[in-house]
Amino acid sequence: MSTQVITMGLSKIEIGEIAVDGGMGTSLSQLGLTYEGTCKLTTDEPEITEHYAEEVEDPIVINQKKGKTMFEFSIMDPNADTLESVLGGTVAAGPPKVWNSPRTSVTIERSIKISPEEGMTFSIPRGLITAKMNAEFSRKNIFLIDVKVRVLTPNKAATSPIIATEQA
Repeated sequence: MSTQVITMGLSKIEIGEIAVDGGMGTSLSQLGLTYEGTCKLTTDEPEITEHYAEEVEDPIVINQKKGKTMFEFSIMDPNADTLESVLGGTVAAGPPKVWNSPRTSVTIERSIKISPEEGMTFSIPRGLITAKMNAEFSRKNIFLIDVKVRVLTPNKAATSPIIATEQA
């Protein structure tokens, strides 16, 4: 009988450059704290196409295309380096450090590792990051960066898009 694995909570999210060979990056770092209740990994329903013949009521051929997988979270109170990591642009050394936003849209692909408090660790060797500022300057709110990661097929042969590892 196998032991039951319960995955819950969040310990940290780490992001870094994709490995040179196209596999999972090894130099990952935490960008900041994750805003409560924003971290989720989801997969869309598959797209199913059914082909019918006039003579029968059941489909003759069914084609299936897997649904896209997304990982979303919000970073609370980011610093200049975090802005550069997920939004692009540049950071001028300080003190104080100054972040300059990019002038045009940027493509940011990174490796991501999600470590829960307990259970399975999830590694995404290649993810397309899109992020946006979510700031409401008031006493009841905090500056957030909303991050979405579209899981992509790694460029390294025989590497899975998501790798789930049971914690020892």
